[in-house]
Amino acid sequence: MTAKIIKSDDVNVTLGYDDGSFEEVPRAALNLGEFAPDGTVLEVYQNGDQKVYAISKTAVAVDASGKHKVNKLAYVLCALLFGGLGVHKFYAGRIVMGIVYLLFFWTVIPAIIALIEGIVAATKTADADGNILV
Repeated sequence: MTAKIIKSDDVNVTLGYDDGSFEEVPRAALNLGEFAPDGTVLEVYQNGDQKVYAISKTAVAVDASGKHKVNKLAYVLCALLFGGLGVHKFYAGRIVMGIVYLLFFWTVIPAIIALIEGIVAATKTADADGNILV
Protein backbone atom coordinates (compact mmCIF):
# COMPACT_ATOMS: atom_id res chain seq x y z
CA MET A 1 0.00 0.00 0.00
CA THR A 2 1.28 3.51 -0.72
CA ALA A 3 0.59 6.83 0.94
CA LYS A 4 1.56 10.39 0.14
CA ILE A 5 2.52 13.05 2.67
CA ILE A 6 -0.23 15.64 2.30
CA LYS A 7 0.67 18.04 5.09
CA SER A 8 3.35 18.05 7.73
CA ASP A 9 4.57 20.13 10.62
CA ASP A 10 7.10 19.60 13.41
CA VAL A 11 4.79 17.24 15.32
CA ASN A 12 2.30 15.51 12.98
CA VAL A 13 2.14 14.29 9.39
CA THR A 14 -1.09 13.82 7.41
CA LEU A 15 -0.96 10.90 4.99
CA GLY A 16 -3.29 10.33 2.04
CA TYR A 17 -3.72 6.72 0.95
CA ASP A 18 -4.46 5.28 -2.50
CA ASP A 19 -7.98 4.34 -1.42
CA GLY A 20 -8.82 7.98 -0.61
CA SER A 21 -8.52 7.71 3.16
CA PHE A 22 -6.40 9.97 5.35
CA GLU A 23 -4.43 9.36 8.52
CA GLU A 24 -2.60 11.70 10.87
CA VAL A 25 0.45 10.18 12.51
CA PRO A 26 3.18 11.59 14.75
CA ARG A 27 6.28 12.56 12.74
CA ALA A 28 8.44 10.47 15.09
CA ALA A 29 6.46 7.32 14.15
CA LEU A 30 7.52 7.62 10.51
CA ASN A 31 11.27 7.33 11.21
CA LEU A 32 12.02 9.24 8.01
CA GLY A 33 14.55 11.63 9.47
CA GLU A 34 14.34 15.39 9.27
CA PHE A 35 13.62 15.74 5.56
CA ALA A 36 10.39 14.27 4.24
CA PRO A 37 8.66 17.09 2.33
CA ASP A 38 5.00 17.26 1.41
CA GLY A 39 4.33 15.11 -1.65
CA THR A 40 6.79 12.38 -0.62
CA VAL A 41 5.43 8.95 -1.53
CA LEU A 42 5.71 6.29 1.16
CA GLU A 43 5.39 2.52 1.11
CA VAL A 44 3.25 1.41 4.06
CA TYR A 45 3.61 -2.11 5.43
CA GLN A 46 1.26 -3.61 8.01
CA ASN A 47 2.88 -5.80 10.67
CA GLY A 48 0.04 -6.90 12.93
CA ASP A 49 -1.21 -3.74 14.65
CA GLN A 50 1.91 -1.80 13.75
CA LYS A 51 2.51 0.10 10.49
CA VAL A 52 5.99 0.50 9.04
CA TYR A 53 6.68 3.44 6.71
CA ALA A 54 9.46 3.71 4.13
CA ILE A 55 10.14 6.27 1.40
CA SER A 56 9.21 4.72 -1.94
CA LYS A 57 12.18 4.36 -4.26
CA THR A 58 10.04 3.58 -7.29
CA ALA A 59 7.54 6.43 -7.08
CA VAL A 60 8.55 9.27 -9.36
CA ALA A 61 6.06 12.02 -10.03
CA VAL A 62 5.44 11.46 -13.75
CA ASP A 63 2.28 12.46 -15.59
CA ALA A 64 0.63 10.60 -18.47
CA SER A 65 2.75 12.41 -21.09
CA GLY A 66 5.96 11.17 -19.45
CA LYS A 67 6.95 14.55 -18.05
CA HIS A 68 8.37 14.73 -14.54
CA LYS A 69 6.81 16.90 -11.85
CA VAL A 70 9.41 19.04 -10.03
CA ASN A 71 9.49 22.05 -7.77
CA LYS A 72 9.80 25.10 -10.04
CA LEU A 73 12.17 27.14 -7.87
CA ALA A 74 14.51 24.22 -7.19
CA TYR A 75 14.61 23.22 -10.85
CA VAL A 76 15.28 26.76 -12.09
CA LEU A 77 18.05 27.30 -9.53
CA CYS A 78 19.66 23.96 -10.37
CA ALA A 79 19.51 24.71 -14.10
CA LEU A 80 20.91 28.23 -13.80
CA LEU A 81 23.60 27.54 -11.19
CA PHE A 82 24.71 23.97 -11.90
CA GLY A 83 23.06 23.19 -15.23
CA GLY A 84 26.34 22.61 -17.04
CA LEU A 85 26.83 19.56 -14.83
CA GLY A 86 23.27 18.32 -15.42
CA VAL A 87 22.12 18.73 -11.81
CA HIS A 88 18.67 19.84 -12.96
CA LYS A 89 18.33 16.70 -15.08
CA PHE A 90 19.22 14.46 -12.14
CA TYR A 91 16.75 16.41 -9.97
CA ALA A 92 13.98 15.84 -12.55
CA GLY A 93 14.68 12.09 -12.58
CA ARG A 94 16.26 12.10 -16.03
CA ILE A 95 19.41 10.22 -15.05
CA VAL A 96 20.65 9.38 -18.56
CA MET A 97 20.44 13.02 -19.68
CA GLY A 98 22.22 14.04 -16.47
CA ILE A 99 25.06 11.69 -17.33
CA VAL A 100 25.23 13.10 -20.88
CA TYR A 101 25.51 16.62 -19.44
CA LEU A 102 28.30 15.42 -17.12
CA LEU A 103 30.21 13.80 -19.97
CA PHE A 104 30.15 16.93 -22.11
CA PHE A 105 30.28 19.72 -19.49
CA TRP A 106 33.80 20.66 -20.61
CA THR A 107 32.42 21.78 -24.00
CA VAL A 108 30.23 24.44 -22.31
CA ILE A 109 27.37 23.37 -24.59
CA PRO A 110 25.41 21.76 -21.71
CA ALA A 111 25.72 25.03 -19.74
CA ILE A 112 24.23 27.00 -22.63
CA ILE A 113 21.39 24.50 -23.04
CA ALA A 114 20.79 24.49 -19.27
CA LEU A 115 20.61 28.30 -19.26
CA ILE A 116 17.89 28.14 -21.91
CA GLU A 117 16.09 25.33 -20.03
CA GLY A 118 16.23 27.35 -16.82
CA ILE A 119 14.72 30.40 -18.51
CA VAL A 120 11.98 28.30 -20.12
CA ALA A 121 11.18 26.66 -16.77
CA ALA A 122 11.06 30.07 -15.08
CA THR A 123 8.36 31.17 -17.53
CA LYS A 124 6.15 28.11 -16.90
CA THR A 125 3.14 28.53 -14.63
CA ALA A 126 3.44 26.49 -11.45
CA ASP A 127 0.57 24.56 -9.90
CA ALA A 128 -0.80 25.22 -6.40
CA ASP A 129 2.13 23.35 -4.85
CA GLY A 130 4.74 25.28 -6.85
CA ASN A 131 5.48 22.36 -9.21
CA ILE A 132 5.96 22.32 -12.97
CA LEU A 133 6.23 19.54 -15.55
CA VAL A 134 9.57 19.16 -17.35
